[in-house]
Amino acid sequence: MNLMEDSVTKDSVTNKRALRAIIGFGACVLALACGSEDSQNSPTPPPQDIRPPAEDPCANPLAATCPTAPVNQTPPVDNNEGNNGGGNNGGGGGNDSKPPSEQELDRAAVENILQANCGYCHGPALTQAQAKAGMNFIDDIDALVTAGKIIPMDSANSPVVKRMVRGEMPPPGSGYQPVTEADVDKVAAFIDNPRYWDVPDANCTDQDQVVDFDQLYQDINDDLGDADNDDQVFFRYISLTNRYTAGVCADGGLDRDRQGMIKMMNMLSIKATVGEVVPVNGDDTLYRIDLRDFDWDRSVDVNGQNFEDVWEAIAQNNPYVVEFFGDDANDAKDDAQTAFPVMFADQMMDVAVIGNLYYSIIGVDVNEPLGTFISSLGIDVDENIAEEEAIRAGTTKSRISRQDRLVERHDIGIRGGAYWQSFDFDDNANDSIFEDPFGFTPGGTEAIFTLPNGMLGYIIADANDNIVEDSDILLDTSQNNFRAVTAVSCSNCHATGFIPVVDEVRDIAVRNAREIGLNRDELEQLEAIYVSPDVFARQVKSDSETFYQRALSQAELPIQGGDPVANVFLRFDQDLELRDVAGDLGVTPEDLEDNLAILNPVLAVLDSPNGSIDRDDFTDVFVESLCEMTSNLENTPDPAICDALLDN
Repeated sequence: MNLMEDSVTKDSVTNKRALRAIIGFGACVLALACGSEDSQNSPTPPPQDIRPPAEDPCANPLAATCPTAPVNQTPPVDNNEGNNGGGNNGGGGGNDSKPPSEQELDRAAVENILQANCGYCHGPALTQAQAKAGMNFIDDIDALVTAGKIIPMDSANSPVVKRMVRGEMPPPGSGYQPVTEADVDKVAAFIDNPRYWDVPDANCTDQDQVVDFDQLYQDINDDLGDADNDDQVFFRYISLTNRYTAGVCADGGLDRDRQGMIKMMNMLSIKATVGEVVPVNGDDTLYRIDLRDFDWDRSVDVNGQNFEDVWEAIAQNNPYVVEFFGDDANDAKDDAQTAFPVMFADQMMDVAVIGNLYYSIIGVDVNEPLGTFISSLGIDVDENIAEEEAIRAGTTKSRISRQDRLVERHDIGIRGGAYWQSFDFDDNANDSIFEDPFGFTPGGTEAIFTLPNGMLGYIIADANDNIVEDSDILLDTSQNNFRAVTAVSCSNCHATGFIPVVDEVRDIAVRNAREIGLNRDELEQLEAIYVSPDVFARQVKSDSETFYQRALSQAELPIQGGDPVANVFLRFDQDLELRDVAGDLGVTPEDLEDNLAILNPVLAVLDSPNGSIDRDDFTDVFVESLCEMTSNLENTPDPAICDALLDN
């Protein structure tokens, strides 16, 4: 496998792991108002001065201003002396309590959403007799699961979500406002997060379902054999057979993987149409794509290295990709004119939707400033502000930013579409959107824009307008360093599109126009650009429906519920059990268990009950394990690579 010996590829794999180490999804990143900055019906507090009134520093429990926030806690020292739930035994006299976990924070947020919107009929303050339908536990997720109101990993069929989506909860005519889309999305995302539930996939362990690499390449050749010679060179294959071999039912159990694969392909496309992902075998576990349908037949540069096309760029950065040799593999390679005609969907996703590889695929040049990219979309930001053709909203109540946040929208000029950007500020910055609504200096910028097919693209830029892979301003509560990374977590947050922000700037700046120094023209400009919450929300809804949700519908993907790409990405990054490792190696769990003794000792942990291995640890030994476990097949990994690995 040439990529295993390629120093550039080794660097890219190292960089990819560094990115994965700082990715998390407890707080949605790159959100225009992720996690509901505030309901559009929330009142804006009256100003006491130019700035809004002082608030409780822990109103946002994640903010750096809150002394008890996780970011301000000192993690416990693991001295390997019985740290199994006890407390500190070594004095120190400090607080033994641990900061809340990602799951605890998200759970509390969801329970608060349900209590705030439905508690007057179903809250714990009511007796069972007083509560509607006898349900007085709307703020208790465990009780909701027990009652069947929440179905773990299935928000689309969870009655709580279905009733909110249909507008039945709160009931029409009750006088209470409907639950905002942002809050519904947060509830759905919690329900669909695989890290929060001990719910196995829909297993079919009583069936004989294993697809080894011989069968995989035979299926690929069967499909290539029916194609015209001129088309074969553009055909590539994405497989779910590793999940199928791991025991996940092809019928139903793999639906989320299929949805994630289809969305991944289209969120990585710069074509004007939604591309087709075509099943080619009876179990719908092997799919064909045409590179031309996604504009993937173009060359791309990633971290200074040029690749012939997008597929090759992904393959060369995927540590699970290895060239196979054998009659079937050779035929497939000859027809498709690539050493790597197939990749597994989750392994592919793990590298393609993050970092500079992601930027390259969607046509963003990381060597140019964000402003250059904005101009390439036919947008003149300064002119749009001067001509009052942009809209803005500013808030102090962001759930993901440590300081003020301002959101701004522009029409894309070169085609139909919307460009949204948000501005965030460093902790120690004095810039204030309230003191200077037009001349502030942001500490970072985040962009969300519609791709030509209507899907969403994401960019993060630093204070100097340089396009970067992560941010130290935005909060990501599942990681110790709280840094936010594009783009999977962005997609997770914006599963149904853009999210409204309630502006606080307009009223405060108007009341304090003299102190700020705004003249009449500037005041009129401010009132035209910093629009009311209902106008802002209508624009958000229009953009979401016109572009993004329409693209989801065309791809036959669900509009409501958690994001399938983030779902698969999160699941892939979890620790692996015996069956998961067996699936990636194309063997049955029984065969893997019988051969653990001849494999790398790091895999020995799988021989114990409930044993599991860290994903990165398995990645390190994947190729050598594959060489051992496929040695009896007709199609095997590159013998030169295997000989070198197994001789060491």
